[in-house]
Amino acid sequence: MPSPRTGHRLAATAVATLVVLALAVGGLVWHAGGADATAPFAGAVEAPIAGPSTTTAPATTSRSTTSTTVKARPVTTAAPVRTTVARRAPATTAPPPEPPPTTVPAPIAPSPVATPEERCAAALKWLGQHGLALPAGWGFRCPGQALENGEPRWGVACWDCEGTGSWIAVDVGRIGPSDATLRYVVAHEICHAIDYTGLGISTELTADLCAALHGAPRP
Repeated sequence: MPSPRTGHRLAATAVATLVVLALAVGGLVWHAGGADATAPFAGAVEAPIAGPSTTTAPATTSRSTTSTTVKARPVTTAAPVRTTVARRAPATTAPPPEPPPTTVPAPIAPSPVATPEERCAAALKWLGQHGLALPAGWGFRCPGQALENGEPRWGVACWDCEGTGSWIAVDVGRIGPSDATLRYVVAHEICHAIDYTGLGISTELTADLCAALHGAPRP
């Protein structure tokens, strides 16, 4: 009668044998039914089957420090909205209003020509307003005849003239229409009269300087 240890060995051997047989049978079945399906995995390289080529659109990768591929998303582009600005019409400058018609004043009638006596009186008054007056006791012969040694002059100053007194004479007709010249001649002769009365002597130069100082220079 075999020992218990020997019986255990026999049982283990039998189980191992059954497992080997089962694996062998399964391998045969697998080779019989799936040889065609597993052919590519047996090391044979077959040509690819011709057919419509499909091109996969390149994936869009976002710019970053990694190389992660991001699936392209459809981008909806909105049409730009155009803003229409109404143009303003150029401002029109209204023409300036026309000035009212100017009324041309009626011509002023010329004043009547002053007489020689009026001109002489006006010149004497003007010089008096400028501080130059005929000395007391002196006569004013304007208009008058101004002669020196028989020769006509614009004006003369006669100091204590042979019993006729002291006087100045101005020839308005010889001077002409200039009132400035008339004022100068009257002033010049009055300055002679002042010098004669105060100093007893007078010169043409001092008379001209005196007339100029009182606003009636030699023209």
